[in-house]
Amino acid sequence: MTRTTRRSLLALPLVSPALAQAPWPQRTISLMVPYPPGGSTDNTARPVAQKLAEVLGQNVVIENRGGAGGTIGAAQIAQARPDGYSFLCFPTAVMTISPHMMRLPYDPVRDLEPVAMLSISEGAMVMHPSVPLRDLPALIAYARANPNKLRFSSAGNGTITQLTAEIFAHSAGIQLEHVPYRGSAQALTAVMAGEVELQFDPVAIPAVKDGRLRGLATLGEDRSSQLPDLPTLTELGLFNGGAYSWFGLAAPAGVPAEITARLVAALGQVLADPIVARAMAPVGLRPRLEHGAAFARRVQQDRASFGEAVRRTGARAE
Repeated sequence: MTRTTRRSLLALPLVSPALAQAPWPQRTISLMVPYPPGGSTDNTARPVAQKLAEVLGQNVVIENRGGAGGTIGAAQIAQARPDGYSFLCFPTAVMTISPHMMRLPYDPVRDLEPVAMLSISEGAMVMHPSVPLRDLPALIAYARANPNKLRFSSAGNGTITQLTAEIFAHSAGIQLEHVPYRGSAQALTAVMAGEVELQFDPVAIPAVKDGRLRGLATLGEDRSSQLPDLPTLTELGLFNGGAYSWFGLAAPAGVPAEITARLVAALGQVLADPIVARAMAPVGLRPRLEHGAAFARRVQQDRASFGEAVRRTGARAE
């Protein structure tokens, strides 16, 4: 090697091993949906995965693995390599309710890192039209004078549909009787048949729109795009400190920050796409990006809100 060549090599900038690696992603990315196909989590993940593959230039595949209220699939991601190729698409409950309801094979705080919110659920508080109460103030006044006379259906003991109603009742200073069913569809059938008076669930929105049920309020932070004339519970001075139903993305703890940043930037493009919004709308979902400290803080606050509701009511998973 000549002296000139040696000087030329020494003049080249040093490249760290991390920077020398090919940029992420270089192969297929897997999104774990810890429930069977067809549910709200799956209906969030699929349009996101399709558009994300276009933005990142790599395949993004959905893996459905249901069981144990979402904890089997969540545990698989909690134990996965933090290399940026395995992520968990999860509903509120997996990170905020399950830790209070069951013994988990992972620590959701230590083993999973919240990456971003993907969508919110535009839930509604609905009532059977035969109930002679015209609005929410009248309902609250009646319930205060008649504890546990009004009943609400839920998708089951310990579900977000039960705990949302319990948080509302506590905020309003009333007592409602909980009647659990096996899933939101059965709970909706019950309220439409008049077996119970109330339901707190996105699945009831179509029945409100066609007049079969009466909408009292919506459950999100903003007014529902499908029921824009209904106020939110927060607007009515209720649900203070309550939690809302949303869907997010988490990674195994330890994923490099540069990968997370790249993914969040891509999700910004994905969730701004009108095609993604149109795919989510029929099932009561709306794209919503929240990430970083704000999303981590939301997960922590919702875990506390639902935990307090679990302790107060003694709710238990079925």
